Amino acid sequence: MKKVLALVAIAWLLLMPPLFTGGDCTREFDAEQARIERERTALRGVKQAVAYWNARGIVPRVITVDQCRRAKPRDLQSCGSGPFVQAPVPVKNLVCRIYRDDEIRVRFFFDERERMERMTVDMNPFYTLPIPGFPIHWAR
Repeated sequence: MKKVLALVAIAWLLLMPPLFTGGDCTREFDAEQARIERERTALRGVKQAVAYWNARGIVPRVITVDQCRRAKPRDLQSCGSGPFVQAPVPVKNLVCRIYRDDEIRVRFFFDERERMERMTVDMNPFYTLPIPGFPIHWAR
């Protein structure tokens, strides 16, 4: 009986940290998204985007149109008319990194003339247990 209770206690302790993030994971994601939006004007082409990520100590990956068409990433609906640059921004908060996502995925999409068309910033979502009057958020 003591072993069962010990196992339940250990499982409960492992499940508790993401309940007390207080929105830190979402704040970190929002801060990264805002930073990229602010600095977007300096990213006029693929070379500038690669230099931007290298200056931040993040190794980006440039995917050409041909590479995308040969092996399109699963989470991408369709390849664009030009290359795109993707960069994994590491999540700093340990609880968020373990229980939600270890990186924020950023993509800069360019047209055939290497002008930025759009960008995406993505991270795994947090989950909510909708208890009436007291929703419980997991790794928010």
